[in-house]
Amino acid sequence: MKGLVEEILGRIDESREDLAELALALGNTFGPVGNEEPTARRVKEWYDANGMEADFVPIIDGRASVVGRVRGRGGGRSLIFNAHLDTEASGPDYDNLMNVPDPNLVGARREGERLIGHTVQNDRGCMAIQMIAGRAIHQAGTPLQGDLLLKSAAGETGAAPVDEYQGMRYESKGFGTRFLVQHGYVADFAVIAETTDFAPCWYQCGAIYFKVTLRGRNMYTPRLERGTSLPEHPNAIVKAAAVVTAIEEWAVAYQKAMTRETPCGTMAPKAQVGAIRGGIPWRPNRSSTYAALYVDVRTVPGEDTARIHRELAEVVRTVDPAAEVDIIMSKAGHAASEEAIKPLVDALADAHEEVRGEPMPTRAETAVVSMWRDTNIYNSVGIPALTFGPSRGRAAVQGTGYMDLNDMVDGAKIYALAALRMCGVEGL
Repeated sequence: MKGLVEEILGRIDESREDLAELALALGNTFGPVGNEEPTARRVKEWYDANGMEADFVPIIDGRASVVGRVRGRGGGRSLIFNAHLDTEASGPDYDNLMNVPDPNLVGARREGERLIGHTVQNDRGCMAIQMIAGRAIHQAGTPLQGDLLLKSAAGETGAAPVDEYQGMRYESKGFGTRFLVQHGYVADFAVIAETTDFAPCWYQCGAIYFKVTLRGRNMYTPRLERGTSLPEHPNAIVKAAAVVTAIEEWAVAYQKAMTRETPCGTMAPKAQVGAIRGGIPWRPNRSSTYAALYVDVRTVPGEDTARIHRELAEVVRTVDPAAEVDIIMSKAGHAASEEAIKPLVDALADAHEEVRGEPMPTRAETAVVSMWRDTNIYNSVGIPALTFGPSRGRAAVQGTGYMDLNDMVDGAKIYALAALRMCGVEGL
């Protein structure tokens, strides 16, 4: 076993530049959420070029996933590594609406030992890490007992059909991973390959998206009559401003009330108004008859969706009793039991100590525990899953963060050693 481990770790060391090139190649492939197929094809081409088995899995036109595989000979546990292909939305209005450069167009670049760019951070850097780890096991001719599956899944980042943005193009938060699970790509355990500062996390928040609709009347500015109370005001945008304030105050209290400790770290579910529509930008001489707010509320595992819906609606209707509050997406959070996830945690801990010479961290950053990740898909169907990956450089502005190549190499080694321990090696 020692000789096999040394061979695999050596192969990963020799693949250091390959890892950087692969992460940059994936990071510079234009494949935003809703259009992941170009990146999926590049992943499939890489597996083909390296003589590895891989399935290209179409979902709808423009959306696809890929599953690489190192087959076992039977008798061992199977393991999934799962990264996601998509990063952020794109489109002709992205720069104007967000007032930042489109991260899919900015792509990724290398400066010394740093790979910079949001596409690498989320999540094609970790995707490259799992691919290189899988290749090292494949090239070593390692006789695994259980199967190792390497998934590159579409549709993990947050999106939901609403208004004129309809159809499967806008499905996300587990869209591709759920499709793969429902079509037979399952295993005994799963690792979601995303950045966690090398700490395992098997608790994740869910998410509910709401649309809040406010109505007004069309009044010409010189003839404007504001009324004697806010609900009477003819301008839906004025009502929306007050509703935003009310939701923000509620969100602060909600986070405080819902924060809790988990075995993986602090879970602090947050909420915010993430988008607003109303009025005609090129004709502001008329009060807006319509305004809509779009709200993201993170939830703890087991949360009652109906309760959150009622609570938010009550807050909104203290401002405008006629407001409409509708759910446009609801995806539950989940957690694996400590007993069920223990073999995977132990395998990662042993691998981490062997590679990095120190104990694996036991608590993840609060933001890591408090977000949606595809871990939820596996834990929801009884496949014990956790998120685990290297660090990411912190950045105040999206797209200016980085991943350190040294950490990425260590991550590939940890993934490979954990796979050996979980899947078993024939004859050892």
